[in-house]
Amino acid sequence: MERDTTVMTGYNYGELCDDLLVETLSRLPVKSLMRLRCVSRSWFSLVKDPKFICKHLTRGDHNRLMVYNQYFIDTYPVDDFVVVPDNTMTDLHFQNFEAAETRNYILLGPYEGIMCLSEKWNRNKINVWNISMNEYRILPEPPRPRNGVSGSRPSNTVISCCNFAVGLDPMSNDFKLVLIQTLHDERGISSINDCLPNVAVYNFSTNSWRHVEEGLFPMGCYLGGEAMNNVYHNGFCYWVAPTETPCDYVAILSFSMSEEVFQEMRGPRVPPITEQIEFEYWTIGVHDDYLSLLHVEESRRSFGLWMMKGGFWTKHLSFGPFIEWYHPDGFWRNGEFILESYGGAGDCRLVLYDSNHDEIREFGITG
Repeated sequence: MERDTTVMTGYNYGELCDDLLVETLSRLPVKSLMRLRCVSRSWFSLVKDPKFICKHLTRGDHNRLMVYNQYFIDTYPVDDFVVVPDNTMTDLHFQNFEAAETRNYILLGPYEGIMCLSEKWNRNKINVWNISMNEYRILPEPPRPRNGVSGSRPSNTVISCCNFAVGLDPMSNDFKLVLIQTLHDERGISSINDCLPNVAVYNFSTNSWRHVEEGLFPMGCYLGGEAMNNVYHNGFCYWVAPTETPCDYVAILSFSMSEEVFQEMRGPRVPPITEQIEFEYWTIGVHDDYLSLLHVEESRRSFGLWMMKGGFWTKHLSFGPFIEWYHPDGFWRNGEFILESYGGAGDCRLVLYDSNHDEIREFGITG
């Protein structure tokens, strides 16, 4: 037993029996792993190992679609968490999760299954919530935006919105949370580039934050809304980042989880849509293990799927036109995409589009 403890704590793949154990456990659902971690200290260490967690996430055998939905009853907002238990999406019946008390928080996510809760009246109070495992963590306050030597927020600015991302640092083998706080000039005289965001990185293993220098954030990128579309892929987090001036390409903000530096990259060149309506034209995700963008085309009834291959964007797929207007909400797998109908307040519907069979199916979720 002592030998097993030594080997598994170090997550050693050197012997066949250990390979088989890791492979077997990685195929189990999370609830089974939570029970099995009590078998021994070595199994507990394995289940908590970030490398094993990443392997379990990548397999996707037990991934479930989780939707955070908000609707109103007599002008009172109601938060709802919906889980589609069938990972094949053959059956789109869903289950409701019992939501915690959230009226004092802004909920963002989920990011790799993690919800981030930011207090409405103090945006530096941040909690993380793993709904599937029902684990909740109150984070220490992130470092404040710096203003010279004082370390205080620049004068006349407030935190207007927050964006997060969660992913694995492949060098340190630790999970990290990236926080981007967009600052707003209360006087209304500053442009986007005059108020650089406050950026900090939280390390889950050390329960601590590190401030990222303002000069490392690309000029011209602006995350001006809550929970801007993002994805984690191969050690990097990516956001679709609107630019201050209109252009014929989409700007993408990337962040290296190992080096903790930002970089701006260009998305595919597409005809710009100039109508100013509340409509999301892009969603970023992973398709066939490539960074990908799903784009609403100019008619707003058709879509194009672009994939980053060999450093170049290639249009992989087009589908539509549809009778209704849809905007893209997310990627599933095997050529399936989650779309949302464009309706008035409380009149949107969630659908699943299967590009292999050119079929749309209703989730039965509105909000």
